Amino acid sequence: MKRQNNPGAIIAMVAAIREQANTLILSSLSERGITDILPAHGAVLNALFKQSPMQMNELAEHIGRKKNTVTGLITTLEDRGYCRRESDPQDARAQLVFLTEKGEAMRQVQDEVSVELLRKIWMGIDTQKQIECIECLETILQNLKDN
Repeated sequence: MKRQNNPGAIIAMVAAIREQANTLILSSLSERGITDILPAHGAVLNALFKQSPMQMNELAEHIGRKKNTVTGLITTLEDRGYCRRESDPQDARAQLVFLTEKGEAMRQVQDEVSVELLRKIWMGIDTQKQIECIECLETILQNLKDN
C-alpha cells in the first residue's frame, strides 16, 4: 500500500481502514462458523451486551446511528434470532430490544474478535502514539459533527 502523508487523504485512509477491519471481522467470524452477522451488527450487539433491554431510540443514540438505520439492523438481527422486540410497557410508542440466547452467545465471540482486531490495529505502535491517534480522530469526528 502506498504511504499517504497527505492530510487531504484522511477520508480515503479512514475508508480503507474500515474496509480492512471489516474484512478481518468477517474472516474471523467465518472461522468460527458465523456467516449471518455483518460488522455493522457488532455495534448493536455490543450496546445490548451492556444493557438489554434497550429502547430503539436509546440504541440509535448509543451507537451514533440514525433510528431508521438501527431499525434495519435490528430487523435483520431479529430475523436471524439474535434479538427480539417488544412494546415498552412504560411507553406504548416505544419498542424495547432484548438479546436472545443466541445473541448473548455472541458476547464471547465479539470479545475474541475485538482482541484480535485491536492487536492487529496497534501492532508496532507505541502507547503514546495510540493515544495521540485516538485524540486526533476524536477531534476530527467532533469537528464534522459540529458542522
